[in-house]
Amino acid sequence: MIETQKRIDDLEKRAAESALIADRSTDPETRRYNASLARELRDITAKLRSQFA
Repeated sequence: MIETQKRIDDLEKRAAESALIADRSTDPETRRYNASLARELRDITAKLRSQFA
């Protein structure tokens, strides 16, 4: 269970990093890609948290 929690935390960190890249990017394609990736990673972590709660 601890390993699962660590992986979920890592996914949340990646989501936050992608959101930051999207916010700071001047390239529209990079902005869209990273914003989409951040949303997807947040959705995945929310589903995983609900399954293991």
